[in-house]
Formats: sequence, C-alpha cells, structure tokens
Amino acid sequence: MIIAVGECSYSFDFESTDPNNFDIDLYEIDSLKDLAYEFIDEGLFGDIPENIQCYLDYDAIARDLGVDYSEINIDGTNYIYRCG
Repeated sequence: MIIAVGECSYSFDFESTDPNNFDIDLYEIDSLKDLAYEFIDEGLFGDIPENIQCYLDYDAIARDLGVDYSEINIDGTNYIYRCG
C-alpha cells in the first residue's frame, strides 16, 4: 500500500479498493544489480548459457533496469518496484 499510494499514485478507499488489483511489480531485494542477476537466472532475457553469464555486464543491466524500476527502503527493507 505504501508504494502503491505513495509512489505509484494509486488512490485507496478502504471500502471499495482491492489492493490485489494494483499493477505493480515488486521485489524484496537489495539492489538493481541483484535484480539483474535474478532476471538472468530466471531467463527473462532469454536462454543465456551459464558458461558465458560471467561475461555479462550486470552493472549495465542494472542501469537499464533503473529506467523502469525504482528503489525504496521501508523500515529497513529494500524494495524495487515498477508501477504499471
């Protein structure tokens, strides 16, 4: 709710709003670079053979992810999110 209303500009009414309908991608993860590693592991950039993954520029991927994703720290926990 904090991210949906405070960062993504969703409105919320306790009686009529279903928080499950918010279009937000949310990850509890330390950094965009860690998210880049996770996306590679999950195959979101296609099938990249494991033997060449060490040659990828994860810092560059993280910078690219920073165009669409934002970071926020709430009560000591870091989240990365993208508003839909």
